[in-house]
Amino acid sequence: MDIKQEALKIKEEVIQFRRDLHRCPETAFLEKKTMAYVRKHLDEWKISYEMLQPTGCIAKIGRGKEAVALRADMDALRVKEETNLPFASEHEGYMHACGHDGHTAVLLATAKILKKHEEELNHRVLLIFQPAEEIAAGSKMVLKTGKLDGITGIFGLHIFSGIAAGKVSLEAGPRMAATNWFSIHVKGRSGHAGKPHECVDAIIIASSLVMNLQTIISRSLNPLENAVLTIGKMQAGTARNVVAGDAVLEGTVRTFSKESEQKIQKRMKEMIAAQAQMYGADITFNFEPASHPALVNSEIVVQKVKKKADAVFEANEWTHVPAMMLGEDFSNYLEEYPGCFAFIGGGGRYPNHHSQFDFDESALVQGVKMMLIFALV
Repeated sequence: MDIKQEALKIKEEVIQFRRDLHRCPETAFLEKKTMAYVRKHLDEWKISYEMLQPTGCIAKIGRGKEAVALRADMDALRVKEETNLPFASEHEGYMHACGHDGHTAVLLATAKILKKHEEELNHRVLLIFQPAEEIAAGSKMVLKTGKLDGITGIFGLHIFSGIAAGKVSLEAGPRMAATNWFSIHVKGRSGHAGKPHECVDAIIIASSLVMNLQTIISRSLNPLENAVLTIGKMQAGTARNVVAGDAVLEGTVRTFSKESEQKIQKRMKEMIAAQAQMYGADITFNFEPASHPALVNSEIVVQKVKKKADAVFEANEWTHVPAMMLGEDFSNYLEEYPGCFAFIGGGGRYPNHHSQFDFDESALVQGVKMMLIFALV
């Protein structure tokens, strides 16, 4: 198979796949129209597949004892689209703001090409159309089915704004972070704003926590350890002349090692307990187990893939991309099976998850090339 030629020949079709999918964004485990679109094409190309519940499927191409898996995520986000694209979302308040429409389109195009060359395959290729990546639940659901048992490798990719269009990154080691969610409930004592001495001000305590928890990263971790602690939501108060009796903080911790995660959780507990004692408040702290681990590419697998990929991509198409503090539930697969995950440059002015996010559709062709390499490595 001439990977370059096959990817170029399917360019217009993969762009159409992406635009069709972009019009019907659906969130986690509700990807019904998306799934119907995928099934329609798999049926048309006579590719067998098994449905997953409540959404998703695993298609199968080739024959043989050994098998590798390719994965694309399908879900969208609750974001009001503001791109003014001619193929913009037709579902008000929902948008493919992370590029999953592109990932699904790439895997569909890859499926069509692999089916065409099925007789050349000496192994099976499983194509996972996965739901619910954005809530880090889809990969766990797929793994629990047992349908991946026995695979020798699993591969995926992500289109990112901020990486130049046409560029590709495939690098060993940590690539994306583990994700923990936390919530903090401050229970003080409300009262009249003119009598603060009779109250325990939850807003003051919450504000102190917002500032002090940031010092965990800057003062409790080795500066060479990469980690993020972000409080993204704070709710408190009912009126401007009432001292707030309750405040709720919600946030996330991102790390590349279990040690860093545990250290941050321990320091958060200690600081929250100290704040509760200092201000005379009751504070409840909930730190959820990581929804997925850090995404770490196997050096052996990356070297193997790059050896084949260097015959497909020109030297100037490769680029270095530092590890990201974004989360990706593909990491759950890599805990179970060898494999790797590539970044594809989408160009664009706005970051993933932005209401005006879009990407250069040349990324789709690069994605098809990469998926075919993964399938044939």
